[in-house]
Amino acid sequence: MRSLFSLSRRPWLFSFLILFFWFICNILVIIALSLILRLEDQTQVQAPWPTLLANILMVFIVAPFVLGFPGKGHTYRQYLSEIRLTKMRPLLGLILLGLSCYLIIALSQAAGVLVYRLMEGLPVDGSFIRRSFVLANELPPRSNCWLISLTSIPEEILWRGVVLASFLRVYDQRKSIIFSALIFGALHIFNVLNGLPPIWVIGNIVGAAITGLFYGYVTLKTDSLLPAMIVHYLANLFVATINAYVQANASASAAAVYGVLFTFGIIPTILMILWTRFFTTHWPSIQRL
Repeated sequence: MRSLFSLSRRPWLFSFLILFFWFICNILVIIALSLILRLEDQTQVQAPWPTLLANILMVFIVAPFVLGFPGKGHTYRQYLSEIRLTKMRPLLGLILLGLSCYLIIALSQAAGVLVYRLMEGLPVDGSFIRRSFVLANELPPRSNCWLISLTSIPEEILWRGVVLASFLRVYDQRKSIIFSALIFGALHIFNVLNGLPPIWVIGNIVGAAITGLFYGYVTLKTDSLLPAMIVHYLANLFVATINAYVQANASASAAAVYGVLFTFGIIPTILMILWTRFFTTHWPSIQRL
């Protein structure tokens, strides 16, 4: 394959250029959509299209043809295989692992809400639980979050597929997981552009980096992107409803702390890694790491 650069053996430079081009692609997609749709204001371009299309461009065009991944002498099919996009077996086991890991992160998020409620000195009863965790609020016809959350899928292909694979060419698996998770956390610094409080953005960066450890681990443990895709999609789909009480009542600093502990952070990451290790041990055809 031919490309403008050849960065397949320089993962840090490659990763920072991925961040740069990802940001540029988002801007270009917004401009293009505003022109195509004849919108007077570019802010009228609705989610998830800019991020979704930018991620797709990064995976299928920018990374292989501009930034030189997978490198000279490799075919496009080999590129797709190396980033694990075409590895989906055993399908049932991978789906069950993804769904069970999501259940862990959902219960962790719900536990964080209950802990915060108790810390306020307020009761946790059936009425509170029924009011606080209405998952149907994120499903049609009440919401289009099912569509907005689709950005999680190409996001996994880019960060756990392309970026993680680039580090694996130079580093061992443990370092590759850590380094790619740090880059994934750095991606979330762009949330500051949405006008969010700095402390919340910092918490988001830290939480994303920690959760990225699980995404990288489960990807290498199963040699597939599918479980990470499932967890990431469902977690983004329902997090607003599950965590709504904390977001509505906690200060920005408290919400950041609870986010790092319960929402996307330490507790669910540890539990999901332990469960993945247990699950793959008892479903040996999945295990690759």
